[in-house]
Amino acid sequence: MSLSCPSFIAANSPDLCRAVDNYCERTDPSLWSEPVNALTNAAFPIAAWFAWRLAARHPSRAHRRLIQTLIIVMAIVGPGSFLFHTVATRWAEWGDVIPILIFMLLYLWLVLTCFFRWPGWLKLVALAVFFAITFYLETAVPGTVLWGGALYMPTVLVLVAIAAALYRIRSAAAPAMVGATVVFLLSFTARTLDASICPSFPLGTHFLWHLLNALLLFILLRLVILHEPRRSAGS
Repeated sequence: MSLSCPSFIAANSPDLCRAVDNYCERTDPSLWSEPVNALTNAAFPIAAWFAWRLAARHPSRAHRRLIQTLIIVMAIVGPGSFLFHTVATRWAEWGDVIPILIFMLLYLWLVLTCFFRWPGWLKLVALAVFFAITFYLETAVPGTVLWGGALYMPTVLVLVAIAAALYRIRSAAAPAMVGATVVFLLSFTARTLDASICPSFPLGTHFLWHLLNALLLFILLRLVILHEPRRSAGS
């Protein structure tokens, strides 16, 4: 049994053992072919620690447990992405994608609760639509499209929509959400440019995707922690 292809995966779904080589830094199938891409994932638990401290100073009355859960998931994103950038197989890629998807689903629920007070059934519909589109783009769109980043397009649209809605209700959180959207667009640009810049910059730019996304998740949590309407109903 090898780490890149555990026997139970090889026996049941061998395609999941297929190597993934999407990034400029990777030049061979070894575990440490992407040291910078792997190690920059430390930014996620570091950002989660700062978010935890901020939440401790500004405790939420209605959403404390959900915020704490989001912080924990945020910290888990780092090890999941580290696994992918070392093992670099299809099954390890899910360890990278799933924590981020869970974070976005929980965060969408939190925002729709805190700032917009949507009823539970409508929030479930929104989460189901977001999940269905993201899952479809991950499984059906070829990895050559946006270098495997097509699944993040619904996130871009959701961030833009939330920022516009927050401005419409004149929420103090609106500028921070715009900032978060800009950070994500920058991080997505860095992810997309990685392959094209490779001939002139062999390290690539994917490591900036990690650093900027850690900043993004911190900004998203910070805006809820600091600007949560105290009158909103529980999640």
